[in-house]
Amino acid sequence: MMKHFHVCCDGSFGNRYSGLIGGITLARLCDLPVKVSWPSTNMCRARFYELFSTENNFEASDTNIREYYPIGEQYNLLSCDASYLQFFKSLGRTEPNNMNIESFRNFVNSSDKPVFYYTPLLYDWIPEEEIKKSIRDLRFSDDVLEKVRNFIDENELKDGYYGIHLRMTDFVNIESFDVDYWIKTVTDTTDKKFFVCSDDPDTEARFNELSNAFSYLKMHKTEKYISEGQWHHPYTDDDGRHSVFNVERGSEHVKEAVIDFLLLSLSTPFDTGNQSTFLKMAKRVGKALC
Repeated sequence: MMKHFHVCCDGSFGNRYSGLIGGITLARLCDLPVKVSWPSTNMCRARFYELFSTENNFEASDTNIREYYPIGEQYNLLSCDASYLQFFKSLGRTEPNNMNIESFRNFVNSSDKPVFYYTPLLYDWIPEEEIKKSIRDLRFSDDVLEKVRNFIDENELKDGYYGIHLRMTDFVNIESFDVDYWIKTVTDTTDKKFFVCSDDPDTEARFNELSNAFSYLKMHKTEKYISEGQWHHPYTDDDGRHSVFNVERGSEHVKEAVIDFLLLSLSTPFDTGNQSTFLKMAKRVGKALC
């Protein structure tokens, strides 16, 4: 197998995008070709090329993580959490949290095996300017970008707007999201425009009643993977991994979420106390595009 940098993206869109940006950045820093796996799972049913352009300079597949279990020994494993690669545990792995660029390159050069990169984290030892370059170079699909442009034009947001992101379904700290507080913030600031995105249709509907708040109209919503369970409900997925995030995010819903993501990235986002990767990465995209 030719040596390359294999980026396996998993979880919800925010986690996948974070891991993808980190992976393609590190691959470029060690001059290795990139291969991307973007499997269809209950956390994200959308395929890679439904969201991103076919003109990116790497190949992407929907190969599922379970297909790598039998051939894990062929890779040099780089993962943040052993539980993420529970079926690879016996093969050994390297923890990237405490690395730096020098130790990372030493890791890559320590073996002729291709690197298997599996993490949703974007490490602070990766040079910021290199991360920004990857964000700018990675192209979303023309369909997604057109919908973003149309929304901005239709709502006359070219002169700037604020962003509010409220994740209300499976997020652990849902109690800390005081929707009434943000409703009051918008109503008390009538001279400003606000883009509001949430995975809860009722939350968006409340803001849409306000003249200076705007949400992208969604035709799909987050469902539950285990229909009779709560949003936090332990289960085992099709690949044998354990999770408590009881969500089923269909392909069309994910595409609508990516439009939200890009609209949020172009705003001046408020800190809503939401520590989700979705909001963190939207902020990073906004800074990279400035």
